[in-house]
Amino acid sequence: MKDLTEPLLPELHQDRNQDICEKKSINLSRLGTVLVITFTTFILLLIILAAQLPPQQTMGMTTIGSQTLFSNLDNLGWVRTIYGEYKLFPDICLAGCDFDEAVAVCEEQGGHLPFIQSEEENEEVKNILSTSPQSVWIGLISKYRTGSWQLYKTEDAATYFNFLTEDNEESHQSHDDEDVRCVILEVDDGGKWIKTGCSQRKDDKGGLVGVICQRLPNVTEDVSMRVMMGKSACDDGQKGIERDLQNLERDTECNEKHNNDDKIVKLKEGTETMAEHCDKIHEKYVPNHVCMNQAVDYSGFGIIPTHGPHRPNWASFGEYSYLPIERWQHNLEHGCVVLLYHPCLDHHEVTMVKSVLSGCMRKHIITPSRLPSLTRPLMLLAWGCYLEFQFQDLDRMRSFISSHALGGPEGNYTKDGLYTHLQIVKAEIPEGSDRKDSIVCPPL
Repeated sequence: MKDLTEPLLPELHQDRNQDICEKKSINLSRLGTVLVITFTTFILLLIILAAQLPPQQTMGMTTIGSQTLFSNLDNLGWVRTIYGEYKLFPDICLAGCDFDEAVAVCEEQGGHLPFIQSEEENEEVKNILSTSPQSVWIGLISKYRTGSWQLYKTEDAATYFNFLTEDNEESHQSHDDEDVRCVILEVDDGGKWIKTGCSQRKDDKGGLVGVICQRLPNVTEDVSMRVMMGKSACDDGQKGIERDLQNLERDTECNEKHNNDDKIVKLKEGTETMAEHCDKIHEKYVPNHVCMNQAVDYSGFGIIPTHGPHRPNWASFGEYSYLPIERWQHNLEHGCVVLLYHPCLDHHEVTMVKSVLSGCMRKHIITPSRLPSLTRPLMLLAWGCYLEFQFQDLDRMRSFISSHALGGPEGNYTKDGLYTHLQIVKAEIPEGSDRKDSIVCPPL
């Protein structure tokens, strides 16, 4: 038996220290495991989140040809207009972009270089460029025949031009040893176009040539859930338009195969006695915009509709060999006066009455139609009203135009339409008036 005076405490202390060390070792091991699991989970979460981002939201570097481009291409910054969506890429090329590089940038975005087809569209692009003034490429080329300009990647000949005058072109045209088959737009020159070589990366002032892209937006709706007007996948004014042209032959030909009574007719001499017809339209009525994949139904709007649903894109102002109702109905909403004439009306008389309307206002539409009858072969329409004519009463025509011009919910909207299929004469500003038709039927 040990002596009671033998020291036992040191032995007990050693055992306790050993237990504490073992517990600390276990706790440290557990902590390390938790940290590894937490870190691994965090990394996996980042990978999952990155996988959810659209491909366009990546950032890095891209090489096109021999040049390295900044790639920060995303869906942000696109500007919605009636001509489509635009986005400016001012610093996309470190040394400026040549034409092919600019094309590649826009194609990466699912778009193309701008197809500028009117003065108003050129003004729209110029306004977008004002946020970062620089020269940019536009989608116009003359690669296949010098002086013959067309929209690149298409077989469509260009119909609108905004080149500097020949005198100014000479001073702006650098690189005389190279064919000038491409075009840049310069904001500093008031949005004028400069012909230049397609391989150039700088403008004549030494500035880098940037990129602005145009693309067709998806169908978008306004706050009232109505499809917005302007180019979109719903209606770009070109695709699917055959749906509305089924009556083209019938409405443009005077032939007994369409009506046994068809024959050339003339307006009578005298004063028109027919009263105009006007519908009562609620002040809050807003006609629907119908996409090209659907037919427009005018049942319930009367034999001669003065308002109603229509396509999102209205027709360019002027005369057409044929324009369907689905288009000119939208023009009525924008304050146009529409002249419809029966295809059997004598051509000399058609010419005379056309000059009356075109001389009264810029915002007008002229087209043949079977809505007028053989006995009353001429008709003027405005928002909510129409007047049929059997007499050659030019004063009555001017009176109707003056009374109803610029009516409609969007009567003061001055922008020209995008639909131009079968347009034969583009409207001009009448002498004595202006772009806004401030003076309707100005004195001769």
